[in-house]
Amino acid sequence: MTREDLEELTTTFYVAAPEGTPWGLDGEQFATGLRQLSVQAVTAPLTAPQDMTEQLAFDGHSLVFAVHVGDVPIDGQFMEASQSLNIGPCTAADAAAFIEWFQSLLPRGARMRFNSEEGVESGDMEDYWIPTGAQRDAVVEELLRHLDEAVDE
Repeated sequence: MTREDLEELTTTFYVAAPEGTPWGLDGEQFATGLRQLSVQAVTAPLTAPQDMTEQLAFDGHSLVFAVHVGDVPIDGQFMEASQSLNIGPCTAADAAAFIEWFQSLLPRGARMRFNSEEGVESGDMEDYWIPTGAQRDAVVEELLRHLDEAVDE
């Protein structure tokens, strides 16, 4: 795929704390952060898992959300027990806008691993990493680099 194709590709991005090193973020803190980002943010309890990824992380303390990061609409799920997010489906640039903001909720120096629906479907179960404190452009580059490896032409 060309870079332009990768930039336009919509997929779900899975972001999580490193195994054994939780962020310490609960659903209420996450929802409060979303409301501070936008008073129009919407959250609701995730009452039942909708797919296998959510089922693996479902603990009864999970939220679905919809919010705008600037002019970028984002929706997804936050799973408290697994300290993870499902973002999208959206483009890498849209996910990067959310990830850049999301870092503000995490303890200083917290790490984030990620994968994508494209990666999982291609059998790539490796963890990819967002550089700590990365700004939007750097996050976009990491997400696109991953997609370039994960997407079959």
